[in-house]
Amino acid sequence: MKERAISILRWGERYAKTDIVYLTKNASWLTISQVLMSVFALLTSIAFAHFIPKDVYGSYRYLLSLFWTFTTFSLTGVPAALARAIAKGEDGAYKESVRLSLIWSWPMILISLGLAVYYFAQGNLLLFAGALIIAVIGPLMQPTYLFGSLLEGKRAFRATAVAGVVLNLVPMLALIAIMFVSQNPIAFLAVYLIANVGTAALISWYVWRRFGAEERRPAESIFALGAHFSVMNILAGIAGQIDRLLVFHYLGAVELAVYSFAIALPDQIKSMGNNIATIAFPKFANRPFTEIRETLSRRLGGFTLLMVALAGIYIAIAPFAFHIFFPAYTEAIWYSQIYALALIPLASIFPVTALQAHAANKELYIFNIVSSVFQIGILFPAIAFYGLLGAVIARIASRVFNLLLSVMLTSQYAKRVPL
Repeated sequence: MKERAISILRWGERYAKTDIVYLTKNASWLTISQVLMSVFALLTSIAFAHFIPKDVYGSYRYLLSLFWTFTTFSLTGVPAALARAIAKGEDGAYKESVRLSLIWSWPMILISLGLAVYYFAQGNLLLFAGALIIAVIGPLMQPTYLFGSLLEGKRAFRATAVAGVVLNLVPMLALIAIMFVSQNPIAFLAVYLIANVGTAALISWYVWRRFGAEERRPAESIFALGAHFSVMNILAGIAGQIDRLLVFHYLGAVELAVYSFAIALPDQIKSMGNNIATIAFPKFANRPFTEIRETLSRRLGGFTLLMVALAGIYIAIAPFAFHIFFPAYTEAIWYSQIYALALIPLASIFPVTALQAHAANKELYIFNIVSSVFQIGILFPAIAFYGLLGAVIARIASRVFNLLLSVMLTSQYAKRVPL
């Protein structure tokens, strides 16, 4: 049966122009992992919806957004540079990447401490404590998470899947446990960060012992390539969190809680699409770009059709899901159904992953800067004048813009690489 299934998949490869056997074998592990992680996220959200007041949850989401915004000022490009080096057999890049991530966490620390001082001067002790916790624990997140790039580069997708499940299960259990003894957003933030960093550190130790080696140093400078990717990521990281920060600023903690639930389930579906990028990266890194370009249109078309189907299914079942799981947030249903349309243009992950795999720095700079400026530029007036609906529509428009821009830049890069 296995041989028969492989022969059918090989037959399909002639038409899809894609290594379907490789995709099916590895996507199955990551899909199972993502489904379990989505279940964990759902259980956490259900617990927050039933046990925690909206204003408390909104404040916690704001602090998390501050944390992810501050991380953009560290060497966030190191994971992509490390995955590229590992895919080329340069295992010695791992320890160098951990060292660089620790050293270059100082901008994040200074910004967090600066904001803590500002909030203290304003008399806001809640946000002061949150910024202080971010400054102390936050810098350890990326160094402990680098095991993911090591596994991605080695195409160890089964280990990636197992690690991802563990890394989501422990924080979920910790957050649900703390809900029974506290309703303080600071406690939630501290538990979330400590559980993630502690679990990731243990996984990193095991992964290095199991998969690591010291034989080959990276041919390219991890710092140089990581710095390129990091600069590109600054605006993108801010753009990825600015909607939540603006909703909190303009509309308040309760509205941020509603917005967070409105986008939560579609974003879980979106995260499954990221598995495709994880699988494709090492393949793209070892193939000529012209070969990737030839099959790109088929990948874009097929993935877009899949997203159309998933968006339609979600729009149909969203009212039932909210009434069952999040009865306190039924006002988010309409926003969530509209936001599901943002799934359709997610095919941009293919051209962007191809550009990252080939270190197309010029095109990546353009993509990250232009797309981020566009998203930030439309979110400010959209939220200020139209509230949550404006935030949702602006996010959809940004995804469509990203798809068009990524395809254009891929064509541009293909013209200047050797055949």
